[in-house]
Amino acid sequence: MTYKQKLNEKFGLDKDTEHTLQSLKKLTKVPVSIMKEVEKRGAGAYKTNLGSVRLKNFSKDGDMRKGPSKRLSIEQWSRARLYAFLYKSLFQKMRYKPHDKDLYLEIKEKLNL
Repeated sequence: MTYKQKLNEKFGLDKDTEHTLQSLKKLTKVPVSIMKEVEKRGAGAYKTNLGSVRLKNFSKDGDMRKGPSKRLSIEQWSRARLYAFLYKSLFQKMRYKPHDKDLYLEIKEKLNL
């Protein structure tokens, strides 16, 4: 199950519901500026470490011969990182793989996490 599906499930939505940043703000109360920064960092990670980018079937394969056409796009990767950040921040208190822990700490008190 992806983090988008987990987040949707926690909020009682259909697991494949798509979201804009504004709809995610309404749902989670996380400021859009923080979400944009998470996506920006996701894009940077995509560009600097393509080997860590999952394939379109969401499996991880560091084989660089599997080019960009078989991998998630930069937009998909950035949004996936955002869903992971939101889910981990809201429901796991950022205990696991805190990639954007500084941003989590920024919203922690505002959201009473």
